Amino acid sequence: MLKLFKKKTSLQLSTKETVDIIESAVAPYLKENGFKKHGRTYCRFVDNDIAQVVNFQNGCAAKGVTGILWINLGIRVPECVERKFKDLPPLKKYYHEYECNIRCVLGELTPDKNDGYDLTNNPEKIAKDIIKNLKKYAMPVFDKLNSRENILLYRRDHRKFDWLSHLRIFEEAMIYGKMGDIEKATDLFNTHYSISVEEIRSQREINGETICGSRIWSTPNFNHIDYLEELADELEIRIIKPLDRNHL
Repeated sequence: MLKLFKKKTSLQLSTKETVDIIESAVAPYLKENGFKKHGRTYCRFVDNDIAQVVNFQNGCAAKGVTGILWINLGIRVPECVERKFKDLPPLKKYYHEYECNIRCVLGELTPDKNDGYDLTNNPEKIAKDIIKNLKKYAMPVFDKLNSRENILLYRRDHRKFDWLSHLRIFEEAMIYGKMGDIEKATDLFNTHYSISVEEIRSQREINGETICGSRIWSTPNFNHIDYLEELADELEIRIIKPLDRNHL
């Protein structure tokens, strides 16, 4: 692949060729750390069934963005995704980053918050920068969040790695439930449920639209509350419901 770069300048390379060169240079580092290649996704398992993922994303067709490379990172704790304490589906050989419940982009972890790599630049330099940032900012987090116990202990210390942190308490409930501590799971589930109910209570109408945090609904949104109540029944968790929804 490096011979290909010598024959063409970075401007002459297609984006696919450029990403191929970058990926081939980064792959040995990932493989040394136990990640296996599946297309442009690299995955390893820790604590038997927790997937850790590194993904090379070349542009975004849905947003009309081309010529940019993002390095997506993810950690998938099965019960947090499947929403079950037991009888989880068999593991797949690998998971995509978007199937993970703890997610971020590598650039968000760096001081300059690199918003993707420009694929018209030198691919060898890009690859070196990716490896440097993986070593310094991503792999230490992967190595720390390598078990359920450690995720419970240290997930809160890595907020930049965690786009979906608003679900952290809920997912902690799922982990405790999977570990067999139903009392702790119930307590955390009720905490998340109460927070969700308070969000409904705090909604206020502006110009006929209901505002809840940064979200705007035409009417109060009870969808998540409904989902939690149904899930609690499935998990056999007792939750404390509001006496009257109409007065939330």
